[in-house]
Amino acid sequence: MEVGSRSSRRSQNSGRRLCFCGLPATVAQAWTDKNPGRRFYGCPRYKLGDHCKYFSWYDEEEGTKWQKRALLEARDEIREKDRVIEQLQKTISQMRSDLANKQKVTEDDENEIVRKFEAFYV
Repeated sequence: MEVGSRSSRRSQNSGRRLCFCGLPATVAQAWTDKNPGRRFYGCPRYKLGDHCKYFSWYDEEEGTKWQKRALLEARDEIREKDRVIEQLQKTISQMRSDLANKQKVTEDDENEIVRKFEAFYV
């Protein structure tokens, strides 16, 4: 089952293959379940949306099963750590906001709180 068809693009040009637009094809890396880490050539105008849909594999054969499994496990671990980092960043942001709100209490407010406390318990 493929989770997604995302790929990571590199800015390097192969210099050997041209896409159907006549431009040097770029090398990108697939991160699908079926082809994790497998490199391919593609049109450099892909992200612009106006591209020729050129595609060919960079390497001729697929990796072995253990390589695929290792890459998928590493990818999933990275995704989980990214998720945890994002959640921690949200928590830190909320804590900073809470702290900033607490620091807005002025000295007069503190004195009023102390006065009410003393009046109640004294």
